[in-house]
Amino acid sequence: MKTCNTLVTAVLCAVFALAGAPQAEAQIWKKLKKKAEDAATRKLEDKTKEETEKAMDTILGNDGGTNSGGSTENTGGSDNGDTSSTGSGTETIPNNDTEEITMYKKSDWVPGEDIILFDDFADDPIGDFPQLWNTKGSGELITLSDDPKQKWLKLYNDTWYEPDLPKDLPKDFTVEFDLRSFNMTDGVSQTAGFYVYFGDGKKPLNIGKRWVYSYLSPYPDWVKAQNIKSVDNNGDGELANGRTEKDIRQAFQNGMHVAISVKGRRYRMYVNGEKFFDAPRAINENENFGAILFDTYGIGDEQAVLITNLRVAEGLPEPREKLFKTGSYSTTAITFDVDSDKLKPEAYGILKELATAIKETQEKNILIVGHTDSDGSDAHNLELSNRRAISVKNALVHDFGVDASRLNTKGKGESEPVASNDTAMNKAKNRRTEFIVQ
Repeated sequence: MKTCNTLVTAVLCAVFALAGAPQAEAQIWKKLKKKAEDAATRKLEDKTKEETEKAMDTILGNDGGTNSGGSTENTGGSDNGDTSSTGSGTETIPNNDTEEITMYKKSDWVPGEDIILFDDFADDPIGDFPQLWNTKGSGELITLSDDPKQKWLKLYNDTWYEPDLPKDLPKDFTVEFDLRSFNMTDGVSQTAGFYVYFGDGKKPLNIGKRWVYSYLSPYPDWVKAQNIKSVDNNGDGELANGRTEKDIRQAFQNGMHVAISVKGRRYRMYVNGEKFFDAPRAINENENFGAILFDTYGIGDEQAVLITNLRVAEGLPEPREKLFKTGSYSTTAITFDVDSDKLKPEAYGILKELATAIKETQEKNILIVGHTDSDGSDAHNLELSNRRAISVKNALVHDFGVDASRLNTKGKGESEPVASNDTAMNKAKNRRTEFIVQ
């Protein structure tokens, strides 16, 4: 074993002395080696023994088995590893998407085609309120130690949050975002809730006289009802009012993807690909919505709801129609983790549609082309786009049964943008996957 020459590695050596069995030691070493590297990077050698012991407890699974890894600078917090750092703007919440991928393979969720709004807060500094949003109260951008490249908007209790829309929402649109909670394992009010509204847009930060909302409960002590309600006070009155006993307690703690589809008068809402609501007459057919609003209620001072990756898009994709009639199909709905070739679970909805189209037209081969935005070097983006194209091919082959011999891949990096790379939304348009008939 290497010489322990720092405080962190000294602690690691002590743990090894107590570990016992060689197999257990090897497994613990693998985890602790990563911890030591992270700790060195963050200059934790000045931390106290107490803080280091807390970090070791998290890594070794003494936090109830919910922590997914990643280093933290702990100052306390709940037993499941949901802790906040000492002024670094970084907080820890676990994440696991295996079940979500399985669900999306069966789900009928498909995201909209043309991006109206996208915000991952990449253009905003940590600690600030995002420039393209409005609020009646306060909020701030943070990062999480298990995924430091992703920024989250921290929502506070009983406060409205509204992203700027460039136009009224069309008749057919989808809205998606990632949602997590913080410090909501203990002491959560039974009335606690998160709301996403579509309002009439007549006044800022106001749902107006015509609205529809979905309500999600983070209360952890028993299964709470999730609700939908739609009201038109201009004449139609209550259009929908429903509830479901779906259990999202763990998903609310670990992180979940919320997706809403409005098609004409029909309103659907999904959590991690599972359909919660399907209301065929929930929307007034005479007027379009003009605002998306988020609200929280019953959240304690040390608790928060976090959202990111807001994507609003128009229309429904038609991969078969476009691919085999025009010879190519490009989509931004196939999404990946930041700076990674790992497909997000919600990408599997459109992949399923594409697989069906490809398998139904057996005589055609397909070239899969990956494109990136301009963040990073040309060489890095070229390599990343190639890996992403290969990931798409692998998913089509292994998850949906497409013949691998019919699929070829290529990466073009940032070389063929469809929009400038000056905003988060334009970058999202450039991060696309293209399918070309050969």
